[in-house]
Amino acid sequence: MSKKYNNIYLVFSIIIALGLLFGLVWGNIVSIHQNPVEKKFLVPWLGMRTFLELGKDPYGKPSAQRAQVKFFGSLANSKEDPLGLDQPFTSEILFFPIALITDYTIARIFWMVILELGLIASSFLCLFLFEWRLPIRMMILYSLVTVLGAQAFFPLQENDKAIIVLLLLITGLLLVKSGSDELAGALLSLSFFQPSATGILCLFLLWWVIRSKRWRVLWGMLMTQGFLIIVSFALLPGWFISFIRSFKTELPFSGYLTTYGILSKMWPGIGTKVALGLTIGIIILLILELKSTHNQDFRWFLWVAMFSLTISPLMGIPVLSVNNLFLLIPITYVMKILSERIKTKWRWLFTGALLGFIFLGGWVLKFSNLIFHESVVANNIILLIPYFIITFGLYWVRWWAIRPHQTWLDTIKSGEL
Repeated sequence: MSKKYNNIYLVFSIIIALGLLFGLVWGNIVSIHQNPVEKKFLVPWLGMRTFLELGKDPYGKPSAQRAQVKFFGSLANSKEDPLGLDQPFTSEILFFPIALITDYTIARIFWMVILELGLIASSFLCLFLFEWRLPIRMMILYSLVTVLGAQAFFPLQENDKAIIVLLLLITGLLLVKSGSDELAGALLSLSFFQPSATGILCLFLLWWVIRSKRWRVLWGMLMTQGFLIIVSFALLPGWFISFIRSFKTELPFSGYLTTYGILSKMWPGIGTKVALGLTIGIIILLILELKSTHNQDFRWFLWVAMFSLTISPLMGIPVLSVNNLFLLIPITYVMKILSERIKTKWRWLFTGALLGFIFLGGWVLKFSNLIFHESVVANNIILLIPYFIITFGLYWVRWWAIRPHQTWLDTIKSGEL
């Protein structure tokens, strides 16, 4: 009898999965009908198509002009985005499988389904990473918040590869935790394809791997990157110079934000000095935290990893607005610790309220940004406010969860840092 029920449950699960997949495809078709052309997927896909069909440099004018005609309906003028390819060929070759699809609309549908499934998978893997056991209702609420929140909606709407990088990063950290070092190294090296978001974290991971003598992680990193570099130069020997040229041309249209740009507009007289002071202060904090991971358990590694991911924009590193997606990981970490510290019957009510606050807060910040578009207020909303709040939350975790009843001053007095 139990076998019969198991078969029925399996069939029912397959039907639900197929229904969800059909729903995703149908939703993507509707979305593409409303927004027929975008550029985050168009440019790398068409660049690889140009290379496959014509054998021409995907960073060259023919590729950019094809994208311009597709996006604008004609060649771009001097004030419009030239739509040059701004990612290295080592990551561009990963678009090869989907570039085999010759029709742009069909290729984009497949890409959007991949992004949506990647986003759903990331939300659940994030729970596994921090071992946060939620009741089924809370798990559904958490998934809805992480998938439908503003920080995820807009990268998905823009077809941005940041979602894939997020999935690679979370999976890589999980594999480090489980001891699957070679595969972890391979995935973590691929997460460097969004360096404005993960660059500092990847440098920390490299430092930690060498200091901890986890040589198999390093081997996985080097083997993966070495393979991609060899293949990229074998296929297109002169790609690096072309990439630099295309990147410089595209840079003014990329929408990068920095603390230096924001603070210099806010306070023209001292803004640059304040940003420099913030950079120096964050670097000092990071060095102190790196020292604290020596001979510590995985909790310390995970905390410094979250800290490295969060403080990158505050160091003055140019970032994109879609990088807010990566805040999913440290937010989940802080929320997990918060919920565990509440031992009363109101624990899950508090967790649900906090999830609702994060969901509504994200959308309020996003709509505020749209209202104050390209102003100092908007840039502060995007860059400074979320990252400062989460950094504060991480230090709460450090002081009261990882090392209970011990403050920063106590650690300095005891000589542990």
